This record gives sequence, structure tokens and C-alpha cells, in this order.
Amino acid sequence: METVRRIASQSNAHCMEMLSEVQPYLVEVAYFFFFLSRHMTLPLFQEYVQSEFYKQNNLKATVTEPWELYTGNGSSLYDVAHRESTLAILSLQIAEGLPAVVTVIILGAVSDRTSRRKILLWMPSLGGILHSLIYIFILYTSWTLDGLFMASALRGLSGSMTAFLAGSTFFAINTTQREKRSSRLAIQESLNGIAYAIANIMVGYWVRASGFHQPFWFTLICSCIAFLISFFLVKEVKVETNSSNRYDTENCCIDTFKPMTRFFRCKERKLLIMWLAILAFQSYAWVHLGQINTLVLYFTGSPYHWQSHKVGVFLSVAMGVASIGVLFTPPVLRNWFSDIHITFGGLFSKAVGTLWLAVVQNEVVIYFAIFLLVLELIPFPMLRAVVSNSIDTADQGSLFALMHCGEGITYFLAPFMFQSLYADSIDYFTGFVFVLSVILLVIPVGFVIAIKFLSTGQPGEYERMEGETEMTTGEEVPLPASQEDKDISVIAVSANQNVINTEATNEDAVEPVAV
Repeated sequence: METVRRIASQSNAHCMEMLSEVQPYLVEVAYFFFFLSRHMTLPLFQEYVQSEFYKQNNLKATVTEPWELYTGNGSSLYDVAHRESTLAILSLQIAEGLPAVVTVIILGAVSDRTSRRKILLWMPSLGGILHSLIYIFILYTSWTLDGLFMASALRGLSGSMTAFLAGSTFFAINTTQREKRSSRLAIQESLNGIAYAIANIMVGYWVRASGFHQPFWFTLICSCIAFLISFFLVKEVKVETNSSNRYDTENCCIDTFKPMTRFFRCKERKLLIMWLAILAFQSYAWVHLGQINTLVLYFTGSPYHWQSHKVGVFLSVAMGVASIGVLFTPPVLRNWFSDIHITFGGLFSKAVGTLWLAVVQNEVVIYFAIFLLVLELIPFPMLRAVVSNSIDTADQGSLFALMHCGEGITYFLAPFMFQSLYADSIDYFTGFVFVLSVILLVIPVGFVIAIKFLSTGQPGEYERMEGETEMTTGEEVPLPASQEDKDISVIAVSANQNVINTEATNEDAVEPVAV
């Protein structure tokens, strides 16, 4: 009996040790399922809304007779239905995007105030669950399409994907060493791309085979998995708050949101670098998101006339290749290049690949653009790493919330602008919008050059703002070169003292290391 207890105890200890090793990466598991659900619901609700407008106009999904195309005055019935569904889809995206911009700022400020950053993960996951449930309810009850606006509004009020991106970025950079942050963020960006590729392929064939019911049930399951992992399994990152930057006026709004105002006091170089990185991130996201959404129209029109499933395969393969590129490139190149240099590589890859899409009009040669765009996702994790190195850990929830609320606006405004430009230029040059994309890339390139200039000669570690006190941020403190070969174990770290006491495992005592 004693032997059984000993074996059970050893097994339990071994399992707990394995769980402690895996636990920091559970955020990535929740991240993958959240974005798999998210990337599936986007084409799903677009196709569902379009099919419902076709039904309201008594139109079929495909045209079998030429007379079915026109009304009595010669206008196209399908054009009318397509225009109405497009306006409805844009309205639904706005109904989600605008509340999300406000909510993510509130959640970011609250997470820093309470030191509970998991709310940035499980709240958006809960919104995804409600969104899928409403769509499933409408599918089974044939409820009015007005209910779709409630689904979009609820997902927006939960923070949507902007809040989840802010939360996952916080956990990624604060559960790993500073020099490995960009690689960890690259893993998340790769998972996002893989989820995008899988979702587009699944939706294209699944809806055709069985309709909308099963795909929406699958998105519900994925959202539930993301919620359960985020709420129950992800552990909070312990970060000591900086009392000098906190307010206690007994006014909830002032105490919560006033600490965010110091981000806008760009009196120090590190804050200027932070804002330049954010502006570079947003301007690149504008070009990237606008281009991806325009590719669907580009390939379904002249001169390609591809069917929707063929476009989905192209976009999925392109995003899959880019995901592999962002997964393996940063860990390899960081041995020789800085994050800023790697960002330049990603911007160059985007420019060359986009120009190829604009100029090449051959259906076979166009596939080479997939390999030219292999590094197009690189700038996102690199710029997030630059931002994270410019601000203290205790304030990163609010900072990333501000950063990603701008990205939330970009998600529905950039496609609208690019698609409008494509429609206006389709008569004389279908690739004009991609040439314009290459020109617009000059903006993030300029910001990155400015970051490189300001970072020259600056220390790589975080410098605290004026009025901040030193605190424990959970990062390793580099030891002098003369002590690197000694086996040292850290005994205690004091937030009120600038000394780290260490104890050597060998016979020689090690002097305390001043921070």
C-alpha cells in the first residue's frame, strides 16, 4: 500500500511539473481556437447575409437563365441583392467595431488597475460564444435579420479580437525573457495565420456540403474552448504595481483612466520610440488588411474570373506560407539582426509581393507572389516587441489596449477604402490599388527609420519614466561577465532596495550584484 502511495505521489508531482512547464503556453492554445472561430465567422456571416438577401429577392445562388439577371427596367437583380447585402455586412462590422474600440480601452485600464489581465482573454471569448449562439438561434427559428446586429454589438461590447490581441500580447511578453519576446510574439502571429488559412478552407467546402448549421456549431465549440482555457487554466502574471503612478481620489473613472494620460507625454525618447512603433504598426496594418480583403474582388473579376473556392485556396496557401515564415524567421535572424532590421525585411517582402500582384496578369505566374510575401507578417510581432520594451510591465495592459483599439478601426475602414478604390479603377487598371499599397508602405518604412535613428546608442533595457519607482517585473537581471561562470541561485529580490542577494552553490561566496 505504501508503494502505491509513493508511486501515486511521484506521478502527481511529475504531472504538476509538466503542467507548470506547459502552463505559460496555454495562452497560445486559447489564441488559436479564438481566432479559428473568429476567422470562420467572418466569411460565414458574410455568406449567410448574402444568401438571405438572395432569398428575399427570390434569387438562386447561381444563375441558370439569362433572363433571371434582370428586372423589368433592365437593372440586374443580382446587383441589387449584392449591393444590399454589402451594405448590411458593412453595417454589421461597424456595429461590432465601434463598441469594441471603447470597450478595449476600458478593459485595458481596468486590467492594469486590478492587475487581472485575464479579463482581456475571457471577455472576448464569451462574446464569441454569444455571437455564435445568436446565429444558431436565428438559423433554427428563422428570426429576423435584425438579431444579427445584436450579435455584432454583443461581440463588440466584449472587446472583440482587439481585446484578445492586447491580452495575449501581454501574457506573451511577460512569461518569457526579454530577448525571446519577438520570437514568442511571432509564434502567436503564426498561429493567427494558420487559423486564417484553415478557417477559409473549411468554410468554403463545409457550407457547400452541409449548409450553415454545422459550421456555426463548430465556431461555438471553438469559442467555448478559448473561454474555458482563458478563465480556468491561464494564470495571472504577478506584477507589482507602481504606487507613484496610481491615483486614489475615490473617483472610479479618474483612478482608472488618468494613469493612461502619461502615455501621451512624449517628453522622453523611449515614449517617442513607443509611439513611432505604434504608428508604424497601424499604418502597416492598414495596408495589409485592406489588401487582403481586396484580393477576393481582384481574383473574382477580370482577367482571372476565379470561383470563390479557388480564391479561398489561394489566400489560405498564401497565409499558410506567411505563417511558416513568421514562425521560423525571427528565431534564426535574431542571431545576426535586430528587431528593426527584421521589420525592414518584412516591409520589403510586402512591397515586392504586392507589386508582383499588381503587374503580373498571368494565372500561373501569379502564384509566385505567395513566396514573395513569405515575410509579410513579420512586422507585426517585431513592432509589438519594440513597444513592449518601451513601457513598464505594470502599464502594458492599458498600452496594448490603446494600440489595438486603433487596429480595430482599421479592420473595417481599411477594406472599405481599398475596395472603393478598386471599384473606381477597375475600368482602366485593375492592379492600381496594389500599386497604391506599395506607395503607402513608405509611411511605415519612414516610422521604422525614425525608430532606428532614435534607438542608436540607447540601452536595450526598459528605462522608467520620471516619477516611477523601481519594481520587480519578473525579468532576469544580467550578471557581470566575471560572474557568468559561477552557479548562482537567487535568494530574494527586494522592491525597496536596489540589491539582489545571491548565493553560490560552490564554496566561494558571491558578492551581491547591484542593479
